[in-house]
Amino acid sequence: MSAPAPTSEAAPAPAGVLLHVDQLTQAIRAPGRGKKLAAFPAVSFTQAVGERLAIVVDPADPGAASLGRAVALIDKPTGGRVRLGGQDMTRAWGSRLRTLRRSLQYVGSEGRRALPPFASVQAILNEPLQVHHLGRPADRRALVAAAAAAWQVNGWLLGGRVSGLSSAMCQRVALARACLLQPRLLVCDRLTDRLEPAAARPLLALLADYCTSTGMACLLITADPALAAGFATRLLRLDPSGLHAV
Repeated sequence: MSAPAPTSEAAPAPAGVLLHVDQLTQAIRAPGRGKKLAAFPAVSFTQAVGERLAIVVDPADPGAASLGRAVALIDKPTGGRVRLGGQDMTRAWGSRLRTLRRSLQYVGSEGRRALPPFASVQAILNEPLQVHHLGRPADRRALVAAAAAAWQVNGWLLGGRVSGLSSAMCQRVALARACLLQPRLLVCDRLTDRLEPAAARPLLALLADYCTSTGMACLLITADPALAAGFATRLLRLDPSGLHAV
């Protein structure tokens, strides 16, 4: 796949394009070795506003697991650029980066580990609203209740601890927390790869419905091509030679 033509940092995104990933690379330390190796070949792709895009990766390739974290800038990429709405996130820092991060949220594969085990669900959902100083306390309670309902987290669970939730429910809580900031793009990195099919399919169906109702775009990175095909409106596959349309 050829790389998109480079644009300046302040260039507006082409009409309808939300995410522009340009020659993104990441290095990881090779097991048992001191040197670092390329985690995946340089990748370039775009994602439209509101689009559900899935990238299918090889579950046996340890490097592919770093793609989602690089796109979401959880781990700083070693090369390339990530633009959201024409804004270069890879060159942003400080308050500007924090503002951009509200528009690009990330949920990984292990909600149970990502969420504080002894915190209440209510506190976890309230946290992003507090961090970004959104709403008064009464407003936040209403937003948390609405988010719990949207992701089918029963109200009686809000007072309970994360340690008492199933893996599938932890993922719902993680999704609800990320979406409370009303992001333009949600990166779901192997969201269902650790769930049983009986739990994975309903979760992706709920996510697809949420994207449709809100206009939020979603980038799903998964090792399961069947689940990807059922969720996404467009599919790409990552292999050692790069990204390819499916």
